[in-house]
Amino acid sequence: MQKLLTGYIKCGVIVAAMAGLVGMSACTKEQVKLVHYDTDTSGQLMGNAALKQRKVLLIGIDGAVASLVESIKPPVITGLLPQSVYTFSGMNDSVNTAGATWSTLMTGQTSVAHKIVDSTLIPRSVEGSHDAIKYYNSILYFIKDDNNSAKITSITQWADLNYFAMNSADKLINVKNTDGDKGVQDAAIKELNTASPDVLIVNFNSPSLAGIKSGFADNADYRQAITNVDTYIGELLKAVKARKNAAKEEWLVIIQNTTGGYLNRVGGGSRSERDNMTIYYSPIITPGRFDGPTYHDLGIRYTGGASNYIRAENNDGGLYNPADGEMTIEAKVRFNKGPRGNYTYSYPPFLSKIDSLDGTVNGWGFYRDGTDIAFAFQDGVNANEVRPGVKISDGAFHSIIATLKHTYDATNGHVYTASVFIDGTAKNTATIKKGEARIESGSPLVIGYRPVIYNDNNEIDMYLTDLRIWNVVLPDDIILKYNKTYVIDNTHPYYSKLIGDWRGNDHSGNVLHDYSPSKKDFTVTGKYTWDALGIVTQPNIPAAPCNKDVASSVLGWFGITLPTSTMPPGVNWIKVVGTK
Repeated sequence: MQKLLTGYIKCGVIVAAMAGLVGMSACTKEQVKLVHYDTDTSGQLMGNAALKQRKVLLIGIDGAVASLVESIKPPVITGLLPQSVYTFSGMNDSVNTAGATWSTLMTGQTSVAHKIVDSTLIPRSVEGSHDAIKYYNSILYFIKDDNNSAKITSITQWADLNYFAMNSADKLINVKNTDGDKGVQDAAIKELNTASPDVLIVNFNSPSLAGIKSGFADNADYRQAITNVDTYIGELLKAVKARKNAAKEEWLVIIQNTTGGYLNRVGGGSRSERDNMTIYYSPIITPGRFDGPTYHDLGIRYTGGASNYIRAENNDGGLYNPADGEMTIEAKVRFNKGPRGNYTYSYPPFLSKIDSLDGTVNGWGFYRDGTDIAFAFQDGVNANEVRPGVKISDGAFHSIIATLKHTYDATNGHVYTASVFIDGTAKNTATIKKGEARIESGSPLVIGYRPVIYNDNNEIDMYLTDLRIWNVVLPDDIILKYNKTYVIDNTHPYYSKLIGDWRGNDHSGNVLHDYSPSKKDFTVTGKYTWDALGIVTQPNIPAAPCNKDVASSVLGWFGITLPTSTMPPGVNWIKVVGTK
């Protein structure tokens, strides 16, 4: 399949797998001339008699952690921001290796579509397959197709990036690894001084190398790598301004991180790996900073049975017993498909402080029943449970909330009233009357598997984040207002009643830290991993620029419009001053 794949890429496309068969001649057969509706904005938007030629300098930086670049404040990059559209807090694809990101930059498609996930630059589903190939033309193809005289140059130390992703370029310059990023800078300056590229693509990678060696943090090695790249960018900008035809050219400079990094790794789903840095610089565009919503980046997947469970345990010393008082328990949950290949389960617990739900054991717990959830509460003699008014069978995150309150009166004796909510609504209520004096259990608080609840076939498969416990029943209006809140602080009206707050975004290790004053941490057991989640925690805030948008913005800068079926799905962030 390597030969077939190379044939596609040499026609200026990046390929992805899809069902069917394709012959070896698919490259020539399927590259039909596209209909272009060229708005010619490269000239018309200016309103000048002497039109200037639009050009692009795309600088991709491997290993540039967006938040660190912002905090280091390298002088050249910082000096560009007042005349830039930029962000340091966009959210990129959960697969963010350099190979995946460069493929996204060229096609405007996410890795789910183009299926390139690593440095092989080969769609994973294509290897060894005889299925037909769905391919995506790169922006370089569209630029050349729109203007056959356009000149494109790509400069990198990564030869395969040129051969696989930049094949539509007129000139591929492979810099020796021994020459490093300084060699990349020198080659780019030479190209600007001696040639006339319409698109110049430059790839720096020293921040990635420094981070892998010394850690992606504000240490001496990493800071020096960022500072050096900043200096190289400054030299490239000087070369752009010194071109003999500079007065007749308008350059859009794009500075884009292709990966971030965390600890000594790249390509994972943590915020420092996934946060996007995009800077679109030009004196003629409408500038602005865009800050994206925060998001919950990583979480532990709770799954397995007796021999392979992954769960979290909290020996709370009885703190999370309602006893003869009251309590609110809330969490964000996402159920994965279970053993039947759907969202139907047979009674597995997933958040519990009880050893069994046979009606004679004291405690409380949530469990899954089909596509319902149920909240069970037992006083050691009496038992009841309550289900909300809606089911959960969509593979999405939902907030679940249960309240439990003890009261006493002469007629009904000890009464326990439990209510349960989904996403702040769908409330249902159940009670135990003439019960025992207290609900309390010596069992630890557990997220995930327990050996016995109703039966032995009780494996769960889920994510659970943002678990909070209060020693009060929160009012319905407060539950509704805050059910989508991910970080609780002292502005919450019931903050003083918070006795447990586990956000579950600790990124590494086997401890879920408690952010409440109680400091009762969970310990995770089993062969756990921290999986990429990307839960947007501020859904009302619009998304900031991300790497998927670069393709659309470049095409927009050149005034190239395409049919909807062909146009990359990203956002064009470029608005020329004085245009609508």
